[in-house]
Amino acid sequence: MTLIVRATLLTVADFAPYGSVISPDEQISNIDDSSRTANQGTAIKLLNVSQIDKKYPFDGTPNWNLFRCFCQPHLRGTKPIEHSIRVLEKHPYSSQTFIPMGCPRQQPCYLVVVALEDCNTGRPDLTTLKAFLCKGNQAVTYGAGIWHAPMITLGDQEYIDFGVVIYEFHDPQAPEKDCQEQHYDSSIKVEIFQC
Repeated sequence: MTLIVRATLLTVADFAPYGSVISPDEQISNIDDSSRTANQGTAIKLLNVSQIDKKYPFDGTPNWNLFRCFCQPHLRGTKPIEHSIRVLEKHPYSSQTFIPMGCPRQQPCYLVVVALEDCNTGRPDLTTLKAFLCKGNQAVTYGAGIWHAPMITLGDQEYIDFGVVIYEFHDPQAPEKDCQEQHYDSSIKVEIFQC
């Protein structure tokens, strides 16, 4: 049986069950007159737009990492495409924020695929699987324990660099403590219609 999910544009509200979004155009358009100004009135400051979770029962270190994510040939261009998801992963004890660097602001340039955890099995609940097209000025924070596909780059660029914030715990004896994977054959497919 093949599960097909159609990708939709990322919004703060639609992504809320899976984490949070930093989406300046959307969030600034919803502020009121009491918003904070910063930098002697030359900036607007929005507080608490994305949460960073650390649920370790042990010590962890907040780190900035860098991911260079390459665009696969079948994901280039603007034609409708289909992409197979072969693995979902989760970090049970930490959120993970991906901030794209140097992407076109208003154009969808990467895809995130997420699912909630099945509380009975601990595996992805595929009935909650969603795919979101993300613009170059949007960052996503996967909540702790949220299943997600590796970052998927779209469009004509060869790659996208992401600054990534995560609390990390390094235990060579148990590397799976904060990174677990669920592998699939080609039965999960995402349909992408570029906007």
